[in-house]
Amino acid sequence: MGVSLNWLTRRRELGLTVLAGRSALDREVVWAHSIELADPTPWLSGGELLLTTGLRLPGTPAGQRAYVARLAGSGVAAVAFGTGLSHARVPAALVEAAEEAGLPLLEIPLPTPFVAITKAVMERLAEQSYEGVVHASRIQLRMTRAALRGAQAVVRELAVSTGTQVLYMDGEGAVRASHPPGSAGPEPVVLAELRAPGAGDGASAAVSTGPQGSVAAQQVRVGPRAHGRLALVTGRELTAVDHLLLGHAASLIALHEEKPLRLMDEQHHVNGLFLRMLLDGTVSAPTARAHLTEAGFPVRDGISVLVLRGGSPRRALDAAGSDLAERGLPRFGTVRGGCAVLLLPGDGSAQARALTDGAAARMRPRPHAGLSGTHGLDAVPQALREAANAAAAAEARSGHELVPFASLAGQVLVTAPETRGLLRELSAVRIAPLADYDREHGTDLIASLRAFLEHHGQWGAAATSLGVHRHTLHSRVDRIHALLDVDLGSAHVRAELLLALSAWPGENADADGVVRTSRP
Repeated sequence: MGVSLNWLTRRRELGLTVLAGRSALDREVVWAHSIELADPTPWLSGGELLLTTGLRLPGTPAGQRAYVARLAGSGVAAVAFGTGLSHARVPAALVEAAEEAGLPLLEIPLPTPFVAITKAVMERLAEQSYEGVVHASRIQLRMTRAALRGAQAVVRELAVSTGTQVLYMDGEGAVRASHPPGSAGPEPVVLAELRAPGAGDGASAAVSTGPQGSVAAQQVRVGPRAHGRLALVTGRELTAVDHLLLGHAASLIALHEEKPLRLMDEQHHVNGLFLRMLLDGTVSAPTARAHLTEAGFPVRDGISVLVLRGGSPRRALDAAGSDLAERGLPRFGTVRGGCAVLLLPGDGSAQARALTDGAAARMRPRPHAGLSGTHGLDAVPQALREAANAAAAAEARSGHELVPFASLAGQVLVTAPETRGLLRELSAVRIAPLADYDREHGTDLIASLRAFLEHHGQWGAAATSLGVHRHTLHSRVDRIHALLDVDLGSAHVRAELLLALSAWPGENADADGVVRTSRP
């Protein structure tokens, strides 16, 4: 933005006369500066209207030509020479050199003070700045209305209003909306420059300027969620209004992109409330069937439950929601007992493996996964217990693969109502003495027994899983022998103890009655 020399020379009160460079009067002046030096170029940055009385002007024609050449080379917009003081008229050599260089040369009559010219330039710049703000506000209103029609309409309004090419790109650089239609994105090297550290953080546009013109890119984001980048491409220099409008357009597109995501978040919240009611057994099977069917969740082949244990359950649910959406399934998920719980259609094997892999790829530490068997809608609480026990088994195995409940021999007895009471009584007889000893002496006999049994009496593997020496484990098992007075060499005794451990309702069971396998 600058003041046109044509506009300035038409100001009659200034009395300016064009002596040279008439063909370049379309130049714009960014500032008017009075300077009396034989070589003022070190103090010039380009675009100035240099005001001088010629006080230090070289006295020879050759010196005056060199003076003009230096000014033209520094990029000044024009030179205004005040006569009637050190020079009665503008030297002829100066006029000839300015004409040859295409540098506008103006004569300032003695009655016109330099400050009048400086003031005229400053006032015009202020007017233009205000006009730019007014113009931008009108464009902002049009863009806001366009936002009701979507991102493409906002992109078109920005491009037309600024006379530029505008593109909205996703995180990978693929063009999602553009104007003119079919416009290609910036060159990969330009995109790389715009993504470089420090190029822009979303609060202001990152700018790349090269031989092909200027590119300004603004992140389209709301909080931590980024949707892409809005790029403005032009062959001219970017203005403050361009940056202002680019930022406004990016905000409008971000809000438009957030609407369906916010609706999805609300739907996930409602679905989560419904699943909690289903897990608590407060929703009848017919009601659940009707609701799930209406939500697009297939229930004809029954349901299964997936539990993801470890890490952030909220992050696990977010990852699962994205993967389920790609498969056209709604997310019915909630957090229970510090784990992410998800309802899946049918036996859920394929979806469970995909969700487990997706969560493992996005989360650190990776969660442990357990999948229930297939059940009717009247047995969802039982499916939760199965999936939670399977996830606990996966954690105990120190593995990250999906563990189906059906693969856990002996765990069916734990969840069957008719045998649960008997197993609880057995655990009270066999495991309670170990728990009392652990509590009084700060030992880990229960964990040691579990490791010994789950590793089939193999001392090395069991000791490694506990992180202790084999001799330490031998000592603990001897203590267990003494406390329980049983023969751990008997397969029947080991099976009985393993069942007792699986039903132990001590510190390893939660409010759902699900055994939580502790890791030593």
